[in-house]
Amino acid sequence: MKIAIITVTENGKKLGESILNELIKDNTIIRAEIFHKNVKTSLNERFESYNSIIAVMATGIVIRTICPLLKNKGTDPAVLVIDEKGKHVISLLSGHLGGANELTIKISNIINSEPVITTATDINNKYGIDCLANKYYFNINPLSNIKHINSGLINNENVTIDNNSSYDFLWNDKKVRNNYHRGSNESKAITVSKGPFTLNLIPREVVVGIGSRKNIGSKTIIKAIENAMMALNLPLERINCIATGDMKKNENGIIEAAEQIHVPLKIISEMDIKKYENPDLNDSEFVMENFGIGGVCEPSSLIAAGENSTLILRKTPYNGVTIAVSVSKN
Repeated sequence: MKIAIITVTENGKKLGESILNELIKDNTIIRAEIFHKNVKTSLNERFESYNSIIAVMATGIVIRTICPLLKNKGTDPAVLVIDEKGKHVISLLSGHLGGANELTIKISNIINSEPVITTATDINNKYGIDCLANKYYFNINPLSNIKHINSGLINNENVTIDNNSSYDFLWNDKKVRNNYHRGSNESKAITVSKGPFTLNLIPREVVVGIGSRKNIGSKTIIKAIENAMMALNLPLERINCIATGDMKKNENGIIEAAEQIHVPLKIISEMDIKKYENPDLNDSEFVMENFGIGGVCEPSSLIAAGENSTLILRKTPYNGVTIAVSVSKN
Protein backbone atom coordinates (compact mmCIF):
# COMPACT_ATOMS: atom_id res chain seq x y z
CA MET A 1 0.00 0.00 0.00
CA LYS A 2 1.23 3.48 -0.92
CA ILE A 3 -0.12 6.23 1.32
CA ALA A 4 -0.11 9.99 0.82
CA ILE A 5 -0.84 12.02 3.95
CA ILE A 6 -2.06 15.52 3.09
CA THR A 7 -2.29 18.23 5.74
CA VAL A 8 -3.31 21.88 5.93
CA THR A 9 -2.77 23.27 9.44
CA GLU A 10 0.27 23.02 11.69
CA ASN A 11 -1.65 20.84 14.15
CA GLY A 12 -2.71 18.64 11.25
CA LYS A 13 0.89 18.37 10.10
CA LYS A 14 2.02 17.23 13.55
CA LEU A 15 -0.72 14.59 13.59
CA GLY A 16 0.20 13.50 10.08
CA GLU A 17 3.84 13.14 11.07
CA SER A 18 2.94 10.98 14.07
CA ILE A 19 0.91 8.71 11.78
CA LEU A 20 3.73 8.60 9.25
CA ASN A 21 6.26 7.58 11.90
CA GLU A 22 4.14 4.53 12.76
CA LEU A 23 3.29 3.57 9.18
CA ILE A 24 6.90 3.40 8.02
CA LYS A 25 7.51 0.63 10.58
CA ASP A 26 5.00 -1.59 8.75
CA ASN A 27 6.50 -3.62 5.87
CA THR A 28 3.09 -3.91 4.22
CA ILE A 29 3.25 -0.14 3.67
CA ILE A 30 5.36 0.18 0.55
CA ARG A 31 5.57 3.96 0.61
CA ALA A 32 4.21 6.67 2.91
CA GLU A 33 4.81 10.39 2.49
CA ILE A 34 3.39 13.59 3.90
CA PHE A 35 2.46 16.66 1.83
CA HIS A 36 1.69 19.93 3.57
CA LYS A 37 -0.70 22.57 2.16
CA ASN A 38 -1.52 23.02 -1.56
CA VAL A 39 -4.40 20.56 -1.13
CA LYS A 40 -5.76 20.76 -4.67
CA THR A 41 -2.34 20.25 -6.25
CA SER A 42 -1.39 17.47 -3.84
CA LEU A 43 -4.62 15.55 -4.44
CA ASN A 44 -4.52 16.03 -8.21
CA GLU A 45 -0.93 14.83 -8.46
CA ARG A 46 -1.26 11.83 -6.15
CA PHE A 47 -4.82 10.58 -6.60
CA GLU A 48 -3.83 7.95 -9.15
CA SER A 49 -0.28 7.16 -8.03
CA TYR A 50 -1.12 6.28 -4.40
CA ASN A 51 -3.41 3.50 -3.15
CA SER A 52 -4.59 5.57 -0.22
CA ILE A 53 -5.03 9.22 0.67
CA ILE A 54 -5.19 10.33 4.30
CA ALA A 55 -6.43 13.92 4.46
CA VAL A 56 -6.04 15.70 7.80
CA MET A 57 -8.55 18.49 7.28
CA ALA A 58 -12.27 19.26 7.00
CA THR A 59 -14.35 16.73 5.07
CA GLY A 60 -15.85 19.45 2.87
CA ILE A 61 -12.45 20.45 1.50
CA VAL A 62 -11.72 16.88 0.50
CA ILE A 63 -15.10 16.25 -1.13
CA ARG A 64 -14.99 19.39 -3.23
CA THR A 65 -11.45 18.61 -4.37
CA ILE A 66 -11.78 14.92 -5.25
CA CYS A 67 -15.16 15.03 -7.02
CA PRO A 68 -13.65 15.83 -10.47
CA LEU A 69 -11.03 13.06 -9.95
CA LEU A 70 -13.42 10.16 -9.31
CA LYS A 71 -13.63 7.42 -11.96
CA ASN A 72 -15.04 4.16 -10.56
CA LYS A 73 -14.91 1.98 -7.47
CA GLY A 74 -12.51 -0.41 -9.16
CA THR A 75 -9.74 2.16 -9.56
CA ASP A 76 -10.37 5.03 -7.12
CA PRO A 77 -7.98 5.03 -4.14
CA ALA A 78 -9.00 4.76 -0.53
CA VAL A 79 -9.67 8.21 0.94
CA LEU A 80 -9.71 8.85 4.69
CA VAL A 81 -10.40 12.13 6.46
CA ILE A 82 -9.14 12.97 9.94
CA ASP A 83 -9.90 16.11 11.93
CA GLU A 84 -6.77 17.94 13.09
CA LYS A 85 -7.42 16.99 16.72
CA GLY A 86 -7.45 13.31 15.74
CA LYS A 87 -10.85 12.63 17.30
CA HIS A 88 -12.34 10.84 14.29
CA VAL A 89 -11.00 8.87 11.34
CA ILE A 90 -13.59 8.77 8.54
CA SER A 91 -13.62 6.20 5.76
CA LEU A 92 -14.80 8.45 2.93
CA LEU A 93 -14.16 6.56 -0.32
CA SER A 94 -13.38 3.02 -1.54
CA GLY A 95 -14.16 1.38 1.77
CA HIS A 96 -13.87 -2.18 0.50
CA LEU A 97 -12.03 -2.56 -2.82
CA GLY A 98 -9.69 0.30 -1.93
CA GLY A 99 -9.26 -0.88 1.66
CA ALA A 100 -10.36 2.41 3.25
CA ASN A 101 -12.36 0.71 6.00
CA GLU A 102 -9.47 -1.52 7.02
CA LEU A 103 -7.04 1.40 6.92
CA THR A 104 -9.47 3.49 8.99
CA ILE A 105 -9.35 0.88 11.76
CA LYS A 106 -5.56 0.74 11.52
CA ILE A 107 -5.12 4.52 11.77
CA SER A 108 -7.69 4.90 14.55
CA ASN A 109 -5.74 2.34 16.58
CA ILE A 110 -2.51 4.26 15.98
CA ILE A 111 -3.87 7.61 17.18
CA ASN A 112 -6.49 6.25 19.61
CA SER A 113 -9.45 7.83 17.82
CA GLU A 114 -13.00 6.91 16.84
CA PRO A 115 -13.31 5.15 13.44
CA VAL A 116 -16.28 6.24 11.33
CA ILE A 117 -17.43 3.58 8.83
CA THR A 118 -20.78 3.84 7.07
CA THR A 119 -20.84 0.95 4.55
CA ALA A 120 -23.99 -1.12 5.05
CA THR A 121 -22.31 -4.53 5.12
CA ASP A 122 -19.87 -3.47 7.83
CA ILE A 123 -22.44 -1.89 10.13
CA ASN A 124 -24.58 -5.03 9.74
CA ASN A 125 -21.61 -7.29 10.47
CA LYS A 126 -21.63 -8.82 6.99
CA TYR A 127 -18.58 -9.74 4.93
CA GLY A 128 -19.08 -7.87 1.68
CA ILE A 129 -17.92 -9.61 -1.47
CA ASP A 130 -15.74 -6.62 -2.34
CA CYS A 131 -14.15 -6.84 1.11
CA LEU A 132 -13.42 -10.53 0.53
CA ALA A 133 -11.97 -9.72 -2.89
CA ASN A 134 -9.72 -7.03 -1.45
CA LYS A 135 -8.35 -9.29 1.28
CA TYR A 136 -7.52 -12.21 -1.00
CA TYR A 137 -6.46 -10.19 -4.06
CA PHE A 138 -9.25 -11.09 -6.46
CA ASN A 139 -10.56 -8.90 -9.23
CA ILE A 140 -14.36 -8.75 -9.63
CA ASN A 141 -16.27 -9.05 -12.88
CA PRO A 142 -18.71 -7.40 -13.28
CA LEU A 143 -18.37 -4.70 -10.64
CA SER A 144 -21.99 -3.72 -11.20
CA ASN A 145 -23.22 -6.88 -9.45
CA ILE A 146 -21.44 -6.15 -6.17
CA LYS A 147 -24.48 -4.22 -4.94
CA HIS A 148 -26.80 -7.19 -5.60
CA ILE A 149 -24.54 -9.67 -3.82
CA ASN A 150 -24.01 -7.40 -0.84
CA SER A 151 -27.69 -6.54 -0.54
CA GLY A 152 -28.39 -10.28 -0.43
CA LEU A 153 -25.97 -10.64 2.47
CA ILE A 154 -27.55 -7.75 4.35
CA ASN A 155 -31.03 -9.24 3.85
CA ASN A 156 -29.86 -12.71 4.94
CA GLU A 157 -30.55 -14.20 1.52
CA ASN A 158 -28.73 -17.21 0.13
CA VAL A 159 -25.43 -16.11 -1.43
CA THR A 160 -23.44 -19.00 -2.89
CA ILE A 161 -19.80 -19.44 -3.82
CA ASP A 162 -18.87 -22.15 -6.32
CA ASN A 163 -15.10 -22.28 -6.37
CA ASN A 164 -12.13 -23.98 -7.92
CA SER A 165 -10.63 -26.47 -5.45
CA SER A 166 -7.37 -24.50 -5.60
CA TYR A 167 -9.13 -21.94 -3.44
CA ASP A 168 -10.66 -24.21 -0.82
CA PHE A 169 -8.73 -22.20 1.78
CA LEU A 170 -11.53 -19.63 1.58
CA TRP A 171 -13.66 -21.92 3.72
CA ASN A 172 -11.10 -21.79 6.52
CA ASP A 173 -12.06 -18.13 6.87
CA LYS A 174 -14.75 -17.85 9.54
CA LYS A 175 -16.20 -14.74 7.91
CA VAL A 176 -16.65 -16.59 4.62
CA ARG A 177 -18.32 -19.56 6.32
CA ASN A 178 -20.64 -17.30 8.30
CA ASN A 179 -21.77 -15.22 5.33
CA TYR A 180 -21.75 -17.48 2.27
CA HIS A 181 -23.09 -20.87 1.27
CA ARG A 182 -20.74 -23.32 -0.36
CA GLY A 183 -22.00 -24.37 -3.77
CA SER A 184 -22.03 -27.94 -4.99
CA ASN A 185 -20.42 -27.13 -8.33
CA GLU A 186 -16.69 -26.82 -8.84
CA SER A 187 -16.08 -24.12 -11.39
CA LYS A 188 -12.97 -23.00 -13.26
CA ALA A 189 -13.57 -19.53 -11.86
CA ILE A 190 -14.77 -18.52 -8.41
CA THR A 191 -18.43 -17.80 -9.04
CA VAL A 192 -20.59 -15.92 -6.55
CA SER A 193 -24.35 -15.81 -7.04
CA LYS A 194 -27.56 -14.55 -5.48
CA GLY A 195 -30.64 -15.48 -7.46
CA PRO A 196 -30.13 -14.28 -11.05
CA PHE A 197 -27.14 -12.11 -10.16
CA THR A 198 -23.67 -13.58 -10.64
CA LEU A 199 -20.12 -12.33 -10.53
CA ASN A 200 -16.70 -13.93 -10.84
CA LEU A 201 -13.76 -13.51 -8.51
CA ILE A 202 -10.64 -13.56 -10.68
CA PRO A 203 -7.47 -14.38 -8.71
CA ARG A 204 -4.46 -12.19 -9.21
CA GLU A 205 -1.05 -13.88 -9.13
CA VAL A 206 0.56 -13.73 -5.67
CA VAL A 207 4.32 -14.14 -6.01
CA VAL A 208 6.81 -14.56 -3.16
CA GLY A 209 10.29 -13.31 -4.03
CA ILE A 210 13.20 -14.84 -2.12
CA GLY A 211 16.81 -13.92 -1.55
CA SER A 212 19.09 -15.74 0.87
CA ARG A 213 22.60 -16.33 2.04
CA LYS A 214 24.25 -19.53 0.85
CA ASN A 215 23.10 -22.91 2.13
CA ILE A 216 20.04 -21.73 4.07
CA GLY A 217 17.81 -24.73 4.76
CA SER A 218 14.23 -25.11 3.54
CA LYS A 219 12.84 -25.00 7.10
CA THR A 220 14.24 -21.50 7.63
CA ILE A 221 13.00 -20.35 4.23
CA ILE A 222 9.51 -21.73 4.80
CA LYS A 223 9.39 -20.07 8.22
CA ALA A 224 10.32 -16.75 6.58
CA ILE A 225 7.55 -17.24 4.01
CA GLU A 226 5.05 -18.08 6.76
CA ASN A 227 5.96 -14.91 8.65
CA ALA A 228 5.55 -12.85 5.48
CA MET A 229 2.12 -14.31 4.71
CA MET A 230 1.07 -13.83 8.32
CA ALA A 231 1.93 -10.13 8.02
CA LEU A 232 -0.35 -9.99 4.98
CA ASN A 233 -3.07 -12.03 6.73
CA LEU A 234 -3.01 -14.55 3.90
CA PRO A 235 -2.73 -18.37 3.96
CA LEU A 236 0.21 -20.15 2.34
CA GLU A 237 -2.28 -21.67 -0.11
CA ARG A 238 -2.79 -18.23 -1.67
CA ILE A 239 0.77 -18.25 -3.04
CA ASN A 240 0.85 -18.89 -6.80
CA CYS A 241 4.62 -19.14 -7.20
CA ILE A 242 8.01 -18.43 -5.68
CA ALA A 243 10.62 -16.41 -7.58
CA THR A 244 14.33 -15.83 -7.14
CA GLY A 245 17.32 -14.69 -9.21
CA ASP A 246 19.39 -17.11 -11.27
CA MET A 247 22.35 -16.54 -8.93
CA LYS A 248 20.24 -18.49 -6.39
CA LYS A 249 18.89 -21.14 -8.76
CA ASN A 250 20.98 -23.94 -7.21
CA GLU A 251 20.09 -23.15 -3.60
CA ASN A 252 18.53 -26.40 -2.38
CA GLY A 253 16.70 -24.64 0.44
CA ILE A 254 14.75 -22.46 -2.01
CA ILE A 255 14.11 -25.38 -4.39
CA GLU A 256 12.86 -27.61 -1.56
CA ALA A 257 10.72 -24.84 -0.05
CA ALA A 258 8.85 -24.40 -3.35
CA GLU A 259 8.35 -28.17 -3.59
CA GLN A 260 7.04 -28.42 -0.03
CA ILE A 261 4.60 -25.52 -0.52
CA HIS A 262 3.56 -27.11 -3.85
CA VAL A 263 4.08 -24.04 -6.03
CA PRO A 264 6.30 -23.52 -9.07
CA LEU A 265 9.69 -21.84 -8.75
CA LYS A 266 10.45 -19.12 -11.29
CA ILE A 267 14.07 -18.18 -11.93
CA ILE A 268 14.61 -14.59 -13.04
CA SER A 269 17.72 -13.85 -15.08
CA GLU A 270 20.36 -11.57 -13.62
CA MET A 271 20.12 -9.40 -16.74
CA ASP A 272 16.38 -8.92 -16.28
CA ILE A 273 16.94 -7.91 -12.66
CA LYS A 274 19.72 -5.48 -13.59
CA LYS A 275 17.62 -3.65 -16.15
CA TYR A 276 14.40 -3.69 -14.12
CA GLU A 277 13.37 -0.29 -12.77
CA ASN A 278 10.72 0.43 -10.18
CA PRO A 279 10.57 3.38 -7.74
CA ASP A 280 9.42 1.09 -4.93
CA LEU A 281 12.56 -1.06 -4.87
CA ASN A 282 14.71 -0.97 -1.73
CA ASP A 283 18.26 -1.52 -2.91
CA SER A 284 20.90 -3.16 -0.73
CA GLU A 285 24.55 -2.05 -0.76
CA PHE A 286 25.62 -5.58 0.23
CA VAL A 287 23.80 -7.21 -2.69
CA MET A 288 25.06 -4.53 -5.05
CA GLU A 289 28.68 -5.15 -3.98
CA ASN A 290 28.38 -8.93 -4.29
CA PHE A 291 26.11 -9.36 -7.32
CA GLY A 292 26.07 -6.00 -9.10
CA ILE A 293 22.32 -5.63 -8.55
CA GLY A 294 20.32 -3.72 -5.94
CA GLY A 295 18.34 -6.68 -4.66
CA VAL A 296 16.92 -10.10 -5.42
CA CYS A 297 13.61 -10.71 -3.66
CA GLU A 298 11.75 -7.52 -4.64
CA PRO A 299 12.61 -7.37 -8.36
CA SER A 300 12.21 -11.16 -8.70
CA SER A 301 8.70 -11.07 -7.26
CA LEU A 302 7.66 -8.04 -9.32
CA ILE A 303 9.05 -9.40 -12.59
CA ALA A 304 7.49 -12.83 -12.03
CA ALA A 305 4.12 -11.24 -11.24
CA GLY A 306 4.13 -9.50 -14.60
CA GLU A 307 3.78 -6.03 -16.07
CA ASN A 308 2.28 -3.39 -13.75
CA SER A 309 2.50 -5.73 -10.76
CA THR A 310 2.54 -4.25 -7.27
CA LEU A 311 4.58 -4.89 -4.13
CA ILE A 312 2.38 -5.74 -1.17
CA LEU A 313 5.22 -6.64 1.21
CA ARG A 314 8.56 -4.86 0.90
CA LYS A 315 11.84 -6.64 1.55
CA THR A 316 11.70 -8.30 4.95
CA PRO A 317 14.70 -10.10 6.51
CA TYR A 318 14.50 -13.32 8.52
CA ASN A 319 17.54 -15.34 9.64
CA GLY A 320 19.52 -14.94 6.45
CA VAL A 321 16.48 -14.90 4.18
CA THR A 322 14.81 -11.88 2.57
CA ILE A 323 11.19 -12.06 1.44
CA ALA A 324 9.06 -9.73 -0.69
CA VAL A 325 5.56 -10.34 -2.02
CA SER A 326 3.94 -8.91 -5.16
CA VAL A 327 0.60 -9.28 -6.92
CA SER A 328 -0.21 -9.11 -10.59
CA LYS A 329 -2.47 -6.41 -11.99
CA ASN A 330 -4.89 -8.99 -13.46
